[in-house]
Amino acid sequence: MNPVSEDIAKNTVKEKKTVNLDEMQLRFRRRYILKKTINMLMGFFITLCGITAVLYSVFINGSNLFDRLRYMTFDGTIYTTVISAIFTVVCIVEAVYEVETTNRFVYFIRLSSAVTEFIIFVVVMVGLTPLFPDQPDIATYTGFIMHIVIPVATLLCFVFNDAPIGRVKWYEPLNGTVYIILYAAIMVFLFATGILPSEKAPYSFLDFKHSSVWFVLACGVGIFTVGYLISVLLIRLNNRLSWLWFYGLNKRKLFRRFRRRR
Repeated sequence: MNPVSEDIAKNTVKEKKTVNLDEMQLRFRRRYILKKTINMLMGFFITLCGITAVLYSVFINGSNLFDRLRYMTFDGTIYTTVISAIFTVVCIVEAVYEVETTNRFVYFIRLSSAVTEFIIFVVVMVGLTPLFPDQPDIATYTGFIMHIVIPVATLLCFVFNDAPIGRVKWYEPLNGTVYIILYAAIMVFLFATGILPSEKAPYSFLDFKHSSVWFVLACGVGIFTVGYLISVLLIRLNNRLSWLWFYGLNKRKLFRRFRRRR
């Protein structure tokens, strides 16, 4: 091969690489926009479900708002609804300007919402077993939305759609228990000081008249530990599964790897 032919061949290879890189960047952009679009739709869906469930509970079912605020499910729904509404607006900004604005603080706020909904879902699933005579009512619109739909949608949205922050230190998953700690602290204060009577306790471990101090402490430590473990699990799942949006962008490279293995 003469020098001219060699130069032409080299330039052709470079052009092919450039085209492949441009195509990969185009596919990446399309998937990024698709990811943000689904984020917006999921956030809007969760927000709409939360608003309608709260309004239905108060105005249709005739529940007293302040009486419902005793329950973690009701408070957690309001918390998740507010977070999802903010998240939807942020996703719109990110999609328009094609930039990630998520930081660690925002990530941990989203994590705390996902942990809260995870606990609500697990408690309901456990409560539906024959071991518990007082089973949660999920046959109503409010019960089904608050106990099933919002928790599942929030978990899927966080695990697959939230931008991961990489490795975290051992104590950082504690941020996922922020809402649980705040809820427990407020409820313990209200019932321990007598502002709310023990008859109004939504859960047995908050009934200080009929529960020992050790039982209350054991329940608190247990719930906190479970919340921490759920935080660790969700962070790891998010780190692994969120990248599926951009899997296989360089198809030729993946094909070569597969052919070598064979």
